[in-house]
Amino acid sequence: MEHPLICNNLQCRQELGERALVTTCSHIFCLECAERLGITGQETERRNTCPACHSHFNNHDDAVITNLSPGEEYKTTILSGLSPNIVMECTSRALSFWAYQITQDMYYQQYLYKTLAEKYSALNIRLEKTVSDANTEIDGLQHRLTGMTAEQNALRRKNEEISQAYKEKARKVLQLQELYDKVKSRAELGQIQKAASDAVDLTLETTSQPNQGIAGNNGVPESDNTPAFSQRRANGSGMNTGMPRSYPAVTRESTLWPRVGGASRSESTATPLGGFRHRGMGGVSARTSTPVPVVGNIRPSTATDFAPPRNHYPGIGITSGIRVSQPDNMPGLNMHGRHL
Repeated sequence: MEHPLICNNLQCRQELGERALVTTCSHIFCLECAERLGITGQETERRNTCPACHSHFNNHDDAVITNLSPGEEYKTTILSGLSPNIVMECTSRALSFWAYQITQDMYYQQYLYKTLAEKYSALNIRLEKTVSDANTEIDGLQHRLTGMTAEQNALRRKNEEISQAYKEKARKVLQLQELYDKVKSRAELGQIQKAASDAVDLTLETTSQPNQGIAGNNGVPESDNTPAFSQRRANGSGMNTGMPRSYPAVTRESTLWPRVGGASRSESTATPLGGFRHRGMGGVSARTSTPVPVVGNIRPSTATDFAPPRNHYPGIGITSGIRVSQPDNMPGLNMHGRHL
């Protein structure tokens, strides 16, 4: 297969067909490039220089259009009538043109190969650098990933430890809360029991006072010689018989007890201690409910409300075995409806 001729215009470089423009400087161009460059004109002065080597076309035959695929008749008649020397000279020049075109194409291909090789080398160096940078970055990211994985594992273990510690603390807090609730319940139960015991003692002591001996012109109860609950006797004159400041104030219209057989009685705006009213000498209960029976000199209490603690009344104590007379003006001990 013969090597095809290529248009010598570097911007074109297309393969030539049947017709082309041939110059005496051994260059060949396609008809499109020849018309665009203005080298196909019939007038010599209008022709330009050769686009490849820039040689001037002075003669009319310096650039001619030839048929690259002649017919048999053209081959027969083109060299007919010429002498052998002229035929050989034409053949030699035609072969020189062909060899020049092949050489120029080889040079062009070598130049193109060299240029492409340089570009390839530059691209290869750039690629190697890019690959090296990428490998370095990958190694750095791999080390960073390894470190972050280790840190994540450490944080996960720490989180588990904190979670376990939190659960343990929550369990201890729950135990402490339960213990606190138990202690609080016991304390409240003890306070309630103490308050109930004090209320019962005070109620029993309050209900037992109307059965004691009464002496004096002013109706002041007189102290009995026989102790009520023990064989000890004490003088209550030195005891603190006053009420605490926090005890609510009780107002009375009269500080004197009513005389025997008198129709008047002391009136009070406060509720009497124990909620009792006594009439006459027999100590009969005047409550609105059924009278409470008397056992000996002690009348049991059926009051449901808690009275103030007995430590507010230092002069009265059911467990101390002390029976003392209370002064008539003692605050908070106004016995309503007591008649002599």
